Order: sequence, then C-alpha cells, then structure tokens
Amino acid sequence: MTRRIVSIRTRPAKTAIIGGVLAVAAAVSGCQSLAPPDAGTSAKRIDDALGVIADPTAPSRKVKAAETAYRRTLARMLPAALDGRARPDFEAAAADPPARPDPDTFTELTPVDSPRIRTPGLHRAGLGAPVVGRIYPGGPNAPRAGYHTAVTAVALPAAKTRLRVGLADPELVETVGVGTRWVPLAMDLEAPLDATRALGPGIFGGLKYLLRADTFSGEARVGFLQPYDPAKRPLVLIHGLMTTPRMWDRLVRELLADPCIRAEYQIWFFYYPTAQPVPLSALQLRNALDDAVAWHNVQQPMVLVGYSMGGVLARAQVSSLTLDQAEGILPGVSALPEDHLARQALVFEPRPDVSRVVFMFTPHRGSRLATLNLAVWGTRLIRLPDWVRNEMSDVVNSVRGLPRGRLPTSIHGLSPRSPFLAELDRRPPVAPAHTILGNRGRRRPLSQSSDGVVPYSSAHLRAAVSEVAVPTGHGGFDHPQSIAELKRILRLDLATQSRGQRVAPSCARPSLGEG
Repeated sequence: MTRRIVSIRTRPAKTAIIGGVLAVAAAVSGCQSLAPPDAGTSAKRIDDALGVIADPTAPSRKVKAAETAYRRTLARMLPAALDGRARPDFEAAAADPPARPDPDTFTELTPVDSPRIRTPGLHRAGLGAPVVGRIYPGGPNAPRAGYHTAVTAVALPAAKTRLRVGLADPELVETVGVGTRWVPLAMDLEAPLDATRALGPGIFGGLKYLLRADTFSGEARVGFLQPYDPAKRPLVLIHGLMTTPRMWDRLVRELLADPCIRAEYQIWFFYYPTAQPVPLSALQLRNALDDAVAWHNVQQPMVLVGYSMGGVLARAQVSSLTLDQAEGILPGVSALPEDHLARQALVFEPRPDVSRVVFMFTPHRGSRLATLNLAVWGTRLIRLPDWVRNEMSDVVNSVRGLPRGRLPTSIHGLSPRSPFLAELDRRPPVAPAHTILGNRGRRRPLSQSSDGVVPYSSAHLRAAVSEVAVPTGHGGFDHPQSIAELKRILRLDLATQSRGQRVAPSCARPSLGEG
C-alpha cells in the first residue's frame, strides 16, 4: 500500500488557559497510533481516500466522495482511539509545534454524524472528521455541563495495520497538505452550539425565574460560551425581562459566522432572575464581572450589549451614583452600613474596563407598559428570593411609589416614574454608547415611533455615538439589520484601542505556514 503523507501547516497560536491548565495551546493535538480491530481495512480506506484527494486531476465530485469516505471511516475509528485500555503514548503531529494540547483535556469526543448547516460561515468542507469536544468542568465561568468546542480529527496510515489519529483546531488550522496539494481542513462550529448548555433554558425558564426568582439555581453569574482566551475581548450579552441567555442563540451564531468577530471576541453571558429590583441586578452584574476579571486576570477591555432591561443594567456599569444621589432614590440609604445590599446597589462608580456599550431596545426612561393594570397585577405574582426580602425588609417602606410593605420588583423599576432610571438618565455614559431601537412604522415620525413596548422617547439616548432604527418590534434584537449594526459597532471597537490609540485591526487570518 502506498503511503500518502499528510502534513499540517501551522502558525503561532493563541494560548488558551482553562482552569489554570494548558488546554488548547497549539493548532494541532498530539497524534495517537492505534490498531483497532479493523485497522487494516480502515487504514486502506483512509489511504485510498487520500490518494483521490491528493490527485490534482480528480473530478470535484470524486474528491467530495473521498472526503466523505475519509470522514466516515475516521469517525468509526474514534471510539477505539478514546478507549483508555488501548492508549499508547502521544507523539507530536507537526515537526515543531509551539505546544500541543493534552488529549486528556477532553472528557468526551463525539463525532458529528450528519452536519446541520443552518448558519453560513460556521462550516467548511474539507479533509477530516468534525468532532465536538467536551471540557468538564472547566472553571467557575464554564457552563454547568462543561464547554463544547469544535475540533477536527485527522488520520494517516502509520503502518499496514495502524493509523495515526490526531486532533486539530479548525479555527487555527485552515489547510492540510496531502501529497503536493493543500486542501481545506473540515470545520463545523455549529455542532458545539447545538450541544452547549451555556445559553440556559428557553422562554419558559425565563417566565419561571420572573415569577419565582426564589427557584433560580445558584447566584446570578457570568457564563462563557467557550474556554477563556486572554487574547480576545470579552463581549458581554445581557438579556432582558422574562428571558434567559437562550434568547441570544440566533444572534450568537451570526456573530460567530463572521471570521473577524470570531477571531477577536469571546462571548460572555450574564444570567440572572429578572424579577429582582433593577439596581440589585445591576449590582450582581458588576460583581459577577469583577469575579470573572479577577479569576482570569482579564487585560482586554470589554464590550457590553444589553437588550431591553439588560440595557439598563449595562448603563449602570458605565455610570456613577453618589451617596447624595442615592438618597434621592431611597431616603435613609446614607444611614445604612456600607456593606448593606441597598447601599451597594445604589452607590457605584463606572467600570474602567468597558470600551463600548450597545443599547438594544432599551427603556432608558421606562415604559408605560410597566404601569398598566396587568403589569401591576403581575407584580403580585412575583416571589423574590428570601435573601432579598430579608436584606431589604428594613428599607422597603422608604421606596417611593410602592404600597406600604411591598418589595420593589423589576417591573416597578421599569416604570417611567422610577427614580433610579431618572438618576441614571441625568448623566451620560462614560464609555462610547450606541443605540439600536425598533420602529414599527405606523406612518409616524421617528420621534413619535415605538417598538410596541419602548417608545422612541425612552429608547433614544442623546449621548449615543450612533443610533439605528430597525423596522421591527421590541423582539427585533436578532433582526438582520440589528445584527449588521452590532457587527459594525464591534469592528469599530476593534479599530479603537484603549488609551485612545487608533489601530487598523487585522481580522484576516493568514494562510497556515505564512508569518
């Protein structure tokens, strides 16, 4: 059997640290030499497929069939490759990789049987078998079920009855050498998104945690979609009322389908029960970001994107309230201890590590829907956590506009009469801000328009660097025009470094072997 030489061109890769352990530091993993029961047959199939792929005169349909045969054969080999009873030592796949990831980092490697292509840009046809690698637990900001990452398995015959199998990062390795040809490495970035639980439960979970915030599991937290990468900027997505991070699913896929944004940003989610008083949720976001920054020693500036009420939480991160101003919101707050929950939620400084903030369909000056009878009736169904009720019991009667003895909820906090919103609105954000808002039309001037929930008069921010009105209702955060504007803003942020230095970001990935 003629041996086909498969080589992999690499370039310097970004180091990724997961829970303090070097996990994916090079483009290619170690290769494992294995001899499964049908190794002879499988090795021949692999070799035959490589022969077709290496032939520059082979018709494209024949090459495609060979790639499919290669992928299916390799996928059948993986269970044997992962069998702990037959694990030989690993050896380097490339001649001089800067480092190689430890295959033991992955607790599971699941081949992608039939790729579901729903988002262009997340897939690449080519050589190899796309695999979903699971990393568990992965650190304090990992999804509860661990990270799900995209890897691609590659193989070549090592002997007549043996194969060398290795893993490659398809975002760092774009092409592989087969004979004298360089062919694309297969990539599937959508399968890990289908498998991940980083986005949390769906709409019913959002409704549950609105009405019964006391059933919310654990504390409000910042979760990462992928293992932390110190070279990428955090992009923090903050959901709105009665939702969970699941609402961002389509938008996230569209962002990751953009090679520039995928290469330069890492996506973080703030997940919280939306019934709580707005200042309390803003405090929890501030603390959760502080914890993530400290744990991972984050040096890159972050971009905040807040939808609806999430935009109010984002604005609190780039604003300040003094003790005197807090006194106007909650009389008597200045007499509380400094560590009291109410005082911490109402007295704060802007974050210095936010380079830009994007407000999507945000009610800066509240929404009249929060004052309608149905909304007021709904607040009576909301049950806040015991710890919130205990902490706030001594100040609840000082909150203006509430029936005596009743705790404020997020719906109260979104009223146009909210003193917290009024105080925030008196001072512009300290970071560059952008507005994306909805306009359902109705043959009215923009100044009199609405997205059906938030009127233009509330969504408009005079201090915003830019403002785009999208022809959609309040749920249009994933409208194509909304996504296009968000991408534009993210690219703009890449061009503006902290400390005011202007640079031209290089989003293009060089060919492997170049630079």
